[in-house]
This record gives sequence, structure tokens and C-alpha cells, in this order.
Amino acid sequence: LVKDLDQAKRFAYVLLRPQWKSWLVKGGYALTIFGGLLTLWAVSKILAWPNLELLALWGGAIFAIITAVYTAFLFAQAKGRDFWQSPTLPLHMLVHAFMAGAASLGLCALFLELPEQWHSYLQTTLYVSIVLNLLVLTAELMTPHPTADAKATLHMIISGRFAKTFWLGAMFCGNALPLILIGFGGPVLFALAGGLVLLGIYLTEHIWVRAPQLIPLS
Repeated sequence: LVKDLDQAKRFAYVLLRPQWKSWLVKGGYALTIFGGLLTLWAVSKILAWPNLELLALWGGAIFAIITAVYTAFLFAQAKGRDFWQSPTLPLHMLVHAFMAGAASLGLCALFLELPEQWHSYLQTTLYVSIVLNLLVLTAELMTPHPTADAKATLHMIISGRFAKTFWLGAMFCGNALPLILIGFGGPVLFALAGGLVLLGIYLTEHIWVRAPQLIPLS
């Protein structure tokens, strides 16, 4: 967020002189609190303070969800971009957060010794979240869009400028292929699936951010 605002002092301005109707402000506070809770969890873990660790863990989980989805509400405030008004966008981003978490830990598992049950848990989480992601994307793309701008954006994604990136990159490499790799099992294939999932998330979000902005506002 600091990078997007170009200057660190603008982020401080967001926090110190907030406009509470803006999701930029709400997101800024969510990110700050989430970072603080992560720090608190790490400190309590190191110092062996279990009660504080548990409190920070659950608080962090709540703010992790807020951090994952706040951008959807920020996009929804851009009323000129009809495609971003989709009610499924928060769910889209929440599912991506679960996918990214499981995928990242799957990559880390190649270099860390994790309990066997963790491998099974991560595989199940990633598999289920990919399936949910496909369902959410289907709902987003198949639901009739009421405006010409939203329809033009949809056309750009599924059969226009971004079609190859979407179908080959995001859908096949980022979703279908990881499902196959997870089915074969094994830590190396799971890590490969995780890397592909992260690539798919990046491509999907790039398209979802970029495509609506190519539609002229007037």
C-alpha cells in the first residue's frame, strides 16, 4: 500500500487523518493491525508466552481475512468500473488467500521438516481451495452482467485481449494442472503445484485489475 501511494508520508496521512468511509483507510488500518499482531505472535512465541501467543494468533487470523478481502471493497468504491462491482469479488480474494497460503507453505515444505499431518492438511486445503476458486470464477464470469462496460470487460477476458493469458496461464497452469499434480502426491509435485497456483493467482489478479481499466470511462 505504501508503494502504491508512492510516498510513505501519504500512508501516514491515511492513518493519522482518516476518512472512515474510504476502504483505503480501513485497509490501511487492517494492514497495520495485522502486522502488529504478527509481530506480537512472533515475540510471544520466542518468549514462550502461550496465552498471549494464542490471543495474537486468533486476532491475526481475523485480520488476515480482512486484509485478504478489503481490496474488493476498495475496488467496489470505484463506481466507474462496472466489472469491479461483482458481489463475488470478496469471496474471490478470500479463496485466493487460502490458495496462496497453502501453496507458499507447500513450497517451504521442501526446505523445512513439517509433521506428516501438515502435508496432508496443506494438500487438502490447496485442493479444496482450487475447486472453490473454479466455482467462484465460473460464477463471476457466467453471471449476466448488466452494463455494456462489464460485458466488454468480460469479452476481453474470455475471448479477447486477455483470453490466452486467462485460459492457458490462469485456468490451466494455475488451476487445472495443480489439481492433477496434487492428485499424484509427493512433496516435490505438491511444491510444483504450489508454484503454479501462485502464478495463476498473479495472472488472474493482473487481468482483474487491468482489464476493467482499459474500458473508456466516457
